[in-house]
Amino acid sequence: MNRFLVFLAMSAAFLLTCALPALFAKEPDRVLVFAAASTTDAVTEICQLFNAKGSTQAVASFASSSTLAKQIENGAPADIFISADFKWMDYLRERGLIVAASRKDLLGNRLVLIAPKDTKLTKVEIEPGFPLVDLLAGGRLSLGDPDHVPAGIYAKQSLEMLGLWPRVESKIARTKDVRAALALVEQGECPLGLVYSTDAAISKKVKVVGIVPENAHPPIIYPAALLSKDARPPVKAFFELLQSPAARAIFEKYGFLVR
Repeated sequence: MNRFLVFLAMSAAFLLTCALPALFAKEPDRVLVFAAASTTDAVTEICQLFNAKGSTQAVASFASSSTLAKQIENGAPADIFISADFKWMDYLRERGLIVAASRKDLLGNRLVLIAPKDTKLTKVEIEPGFPLVDLLAGGRLSLGDPDHVPAGIYAKQSLEMLGLWPRVESKIARTKDVRAALALVEQGECPLGLVYSTDAAISKKVKVVGIVPENAHPPIIYPAALLSKDARPPVKAFFELLQSPAARAIFEKYGFLVR
């Protein structure tokens, strides 16, 4: 019986694998956008705007830029990539997986220190040597995994510049992306977190207690690019929409700096 169940499971997996290419083939006009997790709300709204104008549907997949870049490298059928930093866009460019001429610096962002809404902490001056470990009071600092998540990489660079990384490194709660870092603070599992200002703005469960100086890290820039030189008209139309006044208004509504 166990062997029979294993056979059924393997057969089902094989059939699903075979079916996936067919499913994509049935939707040639679908636009698949891979976008950094921090753009979830804005890009979702832009997809809705695009979808309301015609029969072609835009669908977005959100995760850390590193995760999305690896998926694209492994053959994921994305049409457009929006990264939260240069590193992962450059990663795909070096492998010939983006249309380099289409690449645009789309957005900017800020890094902020957040705490649960009901915390007694009010304002923190983020400067070299500020008492971050004391403020954690035995808890952990939530941030995207600094080994690969852009928000976490920016956070680590900032903490290093401020001379705090050696003391706080062992107190980091590493998360899969910036939205997961936000969630740990929302749920009260971490007393503080470093996230983008746009993520803090969409949450009613956290408050910003400090703003990281912009000179503490490289500029936070979101590049976007097409992933095929033979991009279909709907893909090009969506890419143009991302750079339009209508999209600009949406991005700015969610706190992004439009470049």
